[in-house]
Amino acid sequence: MTTRPALFRDPAAFLTGFFKNRDWTIPGLILTLILLMVFFGAQSEFFWSVSNFLNIGRSISIRGVIAIGLTIVLISGGLDLSIAAVAAVAGMVAAMLIDAGMNGIPAGLIGLAAAMVLGAVNGSVVVRLRINPIIATLATLLLFRGMAYVVSGGDNIVIGVNTWAFLGRGNLFGVPVALLVMLGIMAAGILFMRYSVLGNYLYAIGGNSEACRNVGVKVDRIRFGTYMGTALLSGIAGVILMSQGGTAQPSALNGAELDIFTSVLLGGVALTGGRGSLFGTLLGLFIVGVITNGFILIGLQIYWQDVARGVILIVAVALDSLRRGGGYR
Repeated sequence: MTTRPALFRDPAAFLTGFFKNRDWTIPGLILTLILLMVFFGAQSEFFWSVSNFLNIGRSISIRGVIAIGLTIVLISGGLDLSIAAVAAVAGMVAAMLIDAGMNGIPAGLIGLAAAMVLGAVNGSVVVRLRINPIIATLATLLLFRGMAYVVSGGDNIVIGVNTWAFLGRGNLFGVPVALLVMLGIMAAGILFMRYSVLGNYLYAIGGNSEACRNVGVKVDRIRFGTYMGTALLSGIAGVILMSQGGTAQPSALNGAELDIFTSVLLGGVALTGGRGSLFGTLLGLFIVGVITNGFILIGLQIYWQDVARGVILIVAVALDSLRRGGGYR
């Protein structure tokens, strides 16, 4: 009697076994990115132009800086939903000080300091009060976004060309400075996560925090630091955004959390912690950026972008579930 292949007997078990203990993330992301580029290149003659690729890079740069911090906090087993709100507060604080007559450099630095204070709030609520990070940072998301509206009175603050304008608007050797900043931070983050002792600790803590505590690792201190670092990177993104448009808005990056989470999860970072890479996040950012750009070039209505993001997010979470060998029970 002929036995049917395992794929047809139990497709779910076959796929789970096939993906388990195999890391197809980076090759799969590279292949996906190539296929998307080929597809959109065939649909639009403008896709392969240098200026278009620079536009894609510029469009993902601000979200990319935030995604770096989110990747690190997720790998350590944490979560931060307030990332975009922190960026909005940092940009708003800096813009208000510049509008009041302060020099742009100290104003921007104070904006970054404000972001780190918010990161300390997140770290304290999650690490000290032991509140689930989803609930904690959802609450601080509302708190911080509300603060951005309160301090500005709900109004946008227009500062025009300022000390930081080169950061958001400038080009260096024809490449947007914002993109170079993002890539520079990404490269430093990759080296940090791969070769530093602290980077290895972050993976270990995300994988098994109790085991790390038992061998003397300062788990709470390190996790607190990840929230501070994530807030700092969000603050940098907020200052770049402020300088890019010459305007600070309390609603800045509202809803950008979904794009950022999609890119990070698509890049292979596990929601449960302990797995993922910044290089995967970078590929995820470019995939989302290429899809958004391609849809614009081929003239699809903007709401199709939301449909595509939703599908991508489901796929990313499904792949993460398959890599872990299971899913929701």
